Amino acid sequence: MLPTSNKRASSTAAVFAFATVIYLIGHGTADAQSQQQRPLCERPSSGQSIKFSGLYPAIEERMALSSFAAGQVVEIDPRAMPIEEARTYIGGLQSLGARVGIYLVGGHCDHGADCDELPKEVRLGSTGSWNWDESERRILDITHPAVLARLAKGIENGWRLGANYIRIDNLHHPAGSTHPRTPAQMKTIIDLGHEIDDRLRADGTIEPKRVTGLVAHNNLVSWASLIEQGKLRRLPAILTSERTAQLAALPAYEGDARMKAGRLGPLDIPDIQAGRRIAEHFQIPYSIVEFRKSHDLARRGRSYELPAAYVDAARKLAGVTEVIVIKNESRYVGRDEVFAGPGPATLPQEPSLSPSLSTAEACSLMRLHDG
Repeated sequence: MLPTSNKRASSTAAVFAFATVIYLIGHGTADAQSQQQRPLCERPSSGQSIKFSGLYPAIEERMALSSFAAGQVVEIDPRAMPIEEARTYIGGLQSLGARVGIYLVGGHCDHGADCDELPKEVRLGSTGSWNWDESERRILDITHPAVLARLAKGIENGWRLGANYIRIDNLHHPAGSTHPRTPAQMKTIIDLGHEIDDRLRADGTIEPKRVTGLVAHNNLVSWASLIEQGKLRRLPAILTSERTAQLAALPAYEGDARMKAGRLGPLDIPDIQAGRRIAEHFQIPYSIVEFRKSHDLARRGRSYELPAAYVDAARKLAGVTEVIVIKNESRYVGRDEVFAGPGPATLPQEPSLSPSLSTAEACSLMRLHDG
């Protein structure tokens, strides 16, 4: 059943939403003053690049290599195949000129052995959705040592298999949640990924020419905040958002309700605004993934159609590279409908061998002029 909102939950969600919106609105109303006090975030010097041909989700199915093209970022879940088979498959994708992203369930665990292997003191809760509750549970203690060890194992395994990017899923603020991921928790997890990347590169596990990095997926408000506070050593490799209405940091199930009623626009989503600012400032590709048919949070077993006007508005926004619409949530595979946007469309050809951000130095991202 759907989680029941109470006064405390509504208050917590409202406060978090208010804070994130104030963060973004404040940058629109007070940016001129803040940028007089803080410099613009330094952009790493650009070297040679390759064309970004789009994100290709292939998490739930091992697809033929002929399905893919050079310049695509192909996301896979290596748990679906034996280690050597996964390594061979990743190599085959890269031989085509594609980059490979590893999907980690991250802040959730799958029902059964995955959840059962966590210590009993690690608290679990609702995913914020009756649909995902059927297969997953949300890890509330996201920075518990056992959870961090689990994340570290998945991250290291991905790079040892030869992948380029790691996407840690479920670090978002789900509808109705009383446990949003804080910037401090996000920093702990992002730092963990960067430390593993550096260690594996130093010992030769990651070859000198292999491009690697973390995907900034959802919770992009926290990524933007940490960048501007000078608390990250490295930029994300690419930016992605999915199910933007249901995962919006808005009170209770407001985003879902407004989306199905046709009263939600992409400019109402704090994460989209933050993602666009990072994308535009650093010229990092930003892909938004939606589902043509989404489950209805308010009506168990029911679904609704994604409004065409929402997609049309999103694909026109500065900073948005593409909007991908997958047919339905039961099969997270493919690029059924792709709507190109004006956002960045290149990836670095060579890895950055030194930190790309000046840590401990506060700075400001450029303003957006259309929202």
